[in-house]
Amino acid sequence: MAPQQLWAPAGTVLAVAIACAAVAWRDCMLMATSLVLAHRLFLLHMDRGAPWGELAAAVNAISAGVLTVGAGVLLLAGIATAWLGWWQPTTEHAVSSLLPLAAGSAWCCLSRGDCDQALQEFRPWLWLVGGTVLAAQAYEGGMTFAPCLLVSAVGVVMVWAGWRLATLTASGLLRAGSRSR
Repeated sequence: MAPQQLWAPAGTVLAVAIACAAVAWRDCMLMATSLVLAHRLFLLHMDRGAPWGELAAAVNAISAGVLTVGAGVLLLAGIATAWLGWWQPTTEHAVSSLLPLAAGSAWCCLSRGDCDQALQEFRPWLWLVGGTVLAAQAYEGGMTFAPCLLVSAVGVVMVWAGWRLATLTASGLLRAGSRSR
């Protein structure tokens, strides 16, 4: 197996390991990290096997969008259950959330082909790292809802990104296919 072929399975193992740690620690910020990592890995490896026909590319965009919307809704539902008192997440691992976040961002950036693509990949991770640091600092300062606010923001961004992928990108691919004929 070529080294480049190892990126996807190892990245998936990393996302699953982060999700397992999130469930074991009942840490919603780690869960957000694992879902963002899974989303970014899916997008990085979605084009494997390209070029495809426009219909196959549109189906891939729709499926990626639906999965991303589902992940965002899952995060928002987790925050809603915590708000309703049905689930009590812990935030005592706020600082230790940075290590898996750094590993996930490094993994995605290193899997890119060149430096420009790696810098472009680092941009969403930089927002998430900055938000995690702010949420951890705010939590330490007494704002106990700060991690939930971060996870809610990540959930909304994932729903928005998934919706755009499933609607705008897929319809653009289908329109491009109809014009090329």
